[in-house]
Amino acid sequence: MNPFKLSFVLAMAAGAAVADPVTVESCGASFTYDAPPSRAITLNQQATEVMLALGLQDRMVGTAYMDDAIPEQWRAAYDSVPVLAEKYPAAEVVLAQEPDFLFAGFGSAFSEDNLGAAQKWHDLGVGTYLADASCKDAHPKDVPLTQAPILRDIEVIGDIFGVADRADALIAETRARIDAVQNDPAGGGRTAFIYDSGTDTPYSIGCCGGPALLARTAGLHSISSEVQGTWIDLSWERVVAADPEVILLIEADWSTAADKRAYLENDPVLAELSAVRNGRYVVVPFSETLLGMRFADGVERVNAQLKALD
Repeated sequence: MNPFKLSFVLAMAAGAAVADPVTVESCGASFTYDAPPSRAITLNQQATEVMLALGLQDRMVGTAYMDDAIPEQWRAAYDSVPVLAEKYPAAEVVLAQEPDFLFAGFGSAFSEDNLGAAQKWHDLGVGTYLADASCKDAHPKDVPLTQAPILRDIEVIGDIFGVADRADALIAETRARIDAVQNDPAGGGRTAFIYDSGTDTPYSIGCCGGPALLARTAGLHSISSEVQGTWIDLSWERVVAADPEVILLIEADWSTAADKRAYLENDPVLAELSAVRNGRYVVVPFSETLLGMRFADGVERVNAQLKALD
């Protein structure tokens, strides 16, 4: 099948009519929706969960690339949507679903190695949206993120699909939950090492992504807060020199919190860190460190564990 075939675009006519077209700019690419999409595909978990949180599973014809389990409150809705691939689906697989909207959580979805540039899809009549926090042009690697990107994502998806009332309610709830932790953080300015993965070299966080915002919101001071970027390689020497008061372990399929804790406790040097000796760990799932629908869960989870440490 010719990947640039246009016949599938006729499926867009299935969308319900709206009073006015909606024009959306996403990371430098603009697209006008004459009707709400009815054959959406989500790429990456945070995009999927925004759609599910807004009750839009009936507008989805596919999803792909989960990082961990879908929370119970969205499980039934998620199970009603076909899973197209474990990672990114091939462009031909996407085209076969006759989509009218592609929503990605990471910019890698629209790389040439995966689905190709957003403009290519726009030329085929398929709208695209990239989660705002993942747009590097909008969020340079040396500028700390705020909660604004996830609130914008909810608003934009609500506008595109004609469910602004649902979006407004979800924005208010999400903002209130994050603000509640920010106004009463349990971290108390304690230093923290955020440990994602790696043994020879620890993979941690820089100054400016979602994980750094989570740590700051809970009142923690990351030992690598001055390093540009979202995810970075540290050295064990730096961790030892900092001797952090708290270690935040990121739970992920590729590197479990239990495995990381065992590594720290079985290494003769790292075992002498005060946080290791005193068991001052907090754990958060990877998906709750991203600026998606579960970010509020993440800040609440981390804050509650920090209170329990006291």
